Amino acid sequence: MKREVPLVVTFIMTVLRFGFEMFNPMLTYEIAPGVRLFSRISFSITFMYCMGLFMGLINLTRVHGNTIKRRREHWVYSIWLLIVLYGYAILGLLGGMESEAFGWIYDAVIVPLDSTMFSMLAFFIASAAYRAFRIRNLESILMMAVAFIVMLGNVSLGEAIWSAESFLGGFKGLKDWFMAIPNAASQRAIGIGIFLGAYAAILRVALGLEKRYLGGTD
Repeated sequence: MKREVPLVVTFIMTVLRFGFEMFNPMLTYEIAPGVRLFSRISFSITFMYCMGLFMGLINLTRVHGNTIKRRREHWVYSIWLLIVLYGYAILGLLGGMESEAFGWIYDAVIVPLDSTMFSMLAFFIASAAYRAFRIRNLESILMMAVAFIVMLGNVSLGEAIWSAESFLGGFKGLKDWFMAIPNAASQRAIGIGIFLGAYAAILRVALGLEKRYLGGTD
């Protein structure tokens, strides 16, 4: 029963969710006056998300708590992580997301840190591409040219060299075209492949072919 019950529940929830998304009568079906079954199932899914977040919080606390207790390397950073994690959570719970302190920490700390991290990541990727990239054929030449145009279209230097008011909209106009046409087409193709793989995984779980999430190996 430890295996059969989770498999049956998974199959039923998958079929119900699929039916709600595909057929409008199921979407508007009411189990009581003014109470839709879809809203109840959506609430249960939200509850499971919250439980997953809570379990992740507990696991993070256990891992870094053991790091602090055993004085492992860089254990001071674990203390700082737990202080920030619980301090920000308590501040949000007490004052709400509309509180001035909560918003200030987000705008003055998290946003600049995100910008700094992604800026460093962008320079790291650019330097790694410069060191690893080799022009050997026509495809690599086209790839380098497009990457060069897109980078110049995103910085003020490209605007100074070839302004948007000039022929073809300058580097910015070419960048927008590359992003809207060739890049969008390739992104859709990649997205279709990802979604097909996700649907295949969902079907395996719903039909009971994938049982590793139950703790088994098959």
